[in-house]
Amino acid sequence: MIYTTLLLLSSLSLASASRLASSVPLRAPTTFSAARRSALVTMEENEEEDRIGAGGRGGHAVKGQPELSEEERALQMKVMEHQRGAARLSQAEDARSLVEYSTGYGVLSTLSSQLEGYPNGALVGFAPDEKGLPVFCFSGMSSHTKDLNAKDGGKAALCVTAKGFEGAADGRVTLIGDVKRVSKEDVEAGKLKELYLAKHPKAFWVEFGDFTFFRMEELKVVNFVGGFARAGSITPEDYTGSAVDPIQAFAAPVMGHMNSDHSESTVAMVMHYIGLDQVKSAELVQMDRLGFMVQCTRNEESFKMRLPFPRPAEDRKDVKTLIVQMTQTALKDEAVQAAMQAMQEEAEAAKAEA
Repeated sequence: MIYTTLLLLSSLSLASASRLASSVPLRAPTTFSAARRSALVTMEENEEEDRIGAGGRGGHAVKGQPELSEEERALQMKVMEHQRGAARLSQAEDARSLVEYSTGYGVLSTLSSQLEGYPNGALVGFAPDEKGLPVFCFSGMSSHTKDLNAKDGGKAALCVTAKGFEGAADGRVTLIGDVKRVSKEDVEAGKLKELYLAKHPKAFWVEFGDFTFFRMEELKVVNFVGGFARAGSITPEDYTGSAVDPIQAFAAPVMGHMNSDHSESTVAMVMHYIGLDQVKSAELVQMDRLGFMVQCTRNEESFKMRLPFPRPAEDRKDVKTLIVQMTQTALKDEAVQAAMQAMQEEAEAAKAEA
């Protein structure tokens, strides 16, 4: 079953995050059968929330949550409604882009040739090809190479984490399929050595005679986890047919600049567009052509929220245009102005006391 759930993670505890969680079923891909689409609709109806957050049927059950005031409940309902409609990449696009922009290292699981019936795991380098499938260059001495060369040993899984991965709130992708040895002729014809060196420029071992190229030739399934309670299985066709998000190629320096020099603008945008008040800080942690993921701090809690662009961004210059436009609009909001003024006065008062 494919589903997507927005879960805002508290840095203090999972329980304290639950009040802002909401269930957001993933739109059924066009390749789904009518029966699966019908089943998904039924799932959505059956899992309708009977209360806000993780205590409802659609979220992670967390006991002992404090009662919310009517004002806070209304605010959270408004925020959850915004998050349900916030534009996001499809899971296939997310997974494809995560693999493309990863460090080029992952954990390869193979069927152990040393211990029958048990798996073997190894941290390996790889380079994604034009379809997002991994290409490897392995030493003949490595245990995973022996596993893959063994009879019926080509079945494998590669787990790749998002660049900057720190924990369960960050994304990861597992590609499951058949990994086969590539002949020297096919390595040259496919320019696999050049492909690998483009991802790993210092991989001098590609010239060694006892190193051999392998690649995942047949993808069986893709398992994607985009963070807490956002997970699903992706078909090989959807994964290989998805384009890599172009904006993520330069996302890091853009987000770094915003977080270092314009963090107050991000706070203003969160307040205005998402409708969340009392935001003390907001840091951009992920960006794609459809918007941002923002790490927000509110009432001593930290959680992620989706802040979409008004329209898809086309390039780096367009991203800047959209951010400037959104900031200017947010700062015209009188409620945002008052909140920002109060925050400034509070900061000045704290500085004076120190």
